[in-house]
Amino acid sequence: MDRLTGTTYTDTAYEEALSWIHSTLRFGSRLGLERVRTLLELLGNPQDKCKHIHVAGTNGKGSVTAMIASALRTCGYRTGMYISPYLEEFRERITLNGHKIPKKDLTALVAEVRQIVESLTESEGEHPTEFEIITALAFLYYARERCDYVALEVGLGGRFDATNVVTPQVSVITTISLDHTDRLGDTVGKIAFEKAGIIKPGVPVVTGAVTDEALAVISERARELGSPLFTVGTSGTHVTWEEVSSTADGQVVNINGPWFQYKNLRVPLLGRHQQQNAAIAVTALEVAERHPAAGAKGPNLDRHAVAAGITRTVWPGRMEVMSRNPFIIIDGAHNPAGALALKDAMSVVPRKKLICVYGILGDKSFEEATSYIAPMCDEMILTLPDTPRALDLGRLKSEVEKYVSQVRVEPDLRKAFDLALERTGPEDALLACGSLYLVGPLRTHIRRRLGMTGPCTE
Repeated sequence: MDRLTGTTYTDTAYEEALSWIHSTLRFGSRLGLERVRTLLELLGNPQDKCKHIHVAGTNGKGSVTAMIASALRTCGYRTGMYISPYLEEFRERITLNGHKIPKKDLTALVAEVRQIVESLTESEGEHPTEFEIITALAFLYYARERCDYVALEVGLGGRFDATNVVTPQVSVITTISLDHTDRLGDTVGKIAFEKAGIIKPGVPVVTGAVTDEALAVISERARELGSPLFTVGTSGTHVTWEEVSSTADGQVVNINGPWFQYKNLRVPLLGRHQQQNAAIAVTALEVAERHPAAGAKGPNLDRHAVAAGITRTVWPGRMEVMSRNPFIIIDGAHNPAGALALKDAMSVVPRKKLICVYGILGDKSFEEATSYIAPMCDEMILTLPDTPRALDLGRLKSEVEKYVSQVRVEPDLRKAFDLALERTGPEDALLACGSLYLVGPLRTHIRRRLGMTGPCTE
């Protein structure tokens, strides 16, 4: 019997619940807030029963969300984390204190929400999208579980994203670059406008988007809404950060703010870009404590606990070291900015040769992304991410051969990894990258090959 709803759980019911969620994908991805607001109102507006830190951005928003959630949890708060997409299992999207939503709870909540969705569709004639339904499920779960805080990651954009129904304690915008240009606009300024759509009147904003074009848009929106703005960068910003060290074991960074300092903060995630992400996460927490939205009470932070939480952060599939003998790394970077960050991160990875399993989506800027990834590889095995959007291997091969002479094609991504593993010597490194649709299935395969269990397995 499920404690949240009183319904009976079975494995079959769980699989049917997942099938129904995924079946709603046929209604497409339609940005807008009217449908989700109507659905949430019928559910009793659960999004209003928890405090949120809302995180948007092109790159880094997932890492920042994970760091914020880990820090709040370490400070003793009952903390939810909502992310998208998932890597290996759907329940990764909705976690509480580091644990995935139990199958029985998800099954029961789906039954409840499905009934309302079907009634709503019959009366209104418009079906909520898959993402809207999942977001509503998350809000309902966190409300029922009496979460103190939810680290809430935007799905796409910001302004019309289904998560943008909350009034958070602080809004966070990480970095901004060109991605999803068909939906968000073809300039950094247009994309920044969509991301800045999460800013609420009087709610403080923290951003790492400090390029002139992006910052101008965000600053203007914050000014219009009377929202205090805190910028995070290496110089000339409200909060600055500086590298102490960057190795294959992680980063060490100093963070200096107007009323706080974090010295020798260890960030376990690889890549110098994670130094900035850590600074953004810390700033968001400090601002939430000192300058929460009007009428709200912020968290009571213990800075030692915040630092410990950052150090304990786990963010699967993003420059994740799966093994050190042999050295195996997976990364879901899928756009040029992410590929450039990956290139920089790999500079600290010791290896004689780099063997790469690579696949990317056809609707991404694959030429530019490949220009960053391919030149650092000695051998590349090209494969297909697990999605119909995967780039044709013939086109990818033509692009990769501009930079690498040893190129093989293996459409099956698991066979591609096994082939790469055979080619990887004890002093070499193996990198799998190009898309979350590649590293998600591969992560499962690698864990099985190596006899591993990942975090958040409950």
